[in-house]
Amino acid sequence: MAVRMQRDERIDDIVRVTTELIGKKGYYGTSIQEIADNVGLSQAGVLKHVKTKKNLLELVLAQYDGDDSDNQANGYLKKKRELSEEELEKSPALLPEWYREIARYNAQNPFFTRAYLVLRAEALDESHPAHDYFEQRGRRLRAFVSAVPWKLPPEYATPESKAVLSMAVGSAMEGLESRWLGEEGIDFLEYWGKYEDILFPLPHWEGYR
Repeated sequence: MAVRMQRDERIDDIVRVTTELIGKKGYYGTSIQEIADNVGLSQAGVLKHVKTKKNLLELVLAQYDGDDSDNQANGYLKKKRELSEEELEKSPALLPEWYREIARYNAQNPFFTRAYLVLRAEALDESHPAHDYFEQRGRRLRAFVSAVPWKLPPEYATPESKAVLSMAVGSAMEGLESRWLGEEGIDFLEYWGKYEDILFPLPHWEGYR
């Protein structure tokens, strides 16, 4: 068991370092040797754990789809899914509130956010090993959001309208993240609060945000 735990911790360390390096240099600019240098292993040592660079990329991408208990956005939805209908009436699942939790998590983990944005941009190239992941992730996310029992204004009653709303909000957040990480003087959470007033204007969204 101790050996297993050490191996898992080593892989976590490799994935963390790789995520940080990808955020700075991109996938193609990040070498196994540089990863090895940063985790105190040889190239062979790194590959012993992750097999190939492509497998390592898959481990990096898996972070964005996991059910990490330390991620308050995941915790928010997990808690809401465990509530009964009666409990949801008293404590509803609110889409703006969920995106607020995502914003807080991303603000606390800029290297994590940066790597995602870099990979997403690189993966516009159909030959990039992450291209299929990002193409499919959008569909999966929209289907997932559409299935959550959100409390929303009546015009968002259909799965399609919920999916389009989520796409619009997610696109706005990614755009702000790019400005926050690429420009000086932008407080991400402060500006996300301003974005909320545009995306979910009051009084129309009163009781829904």
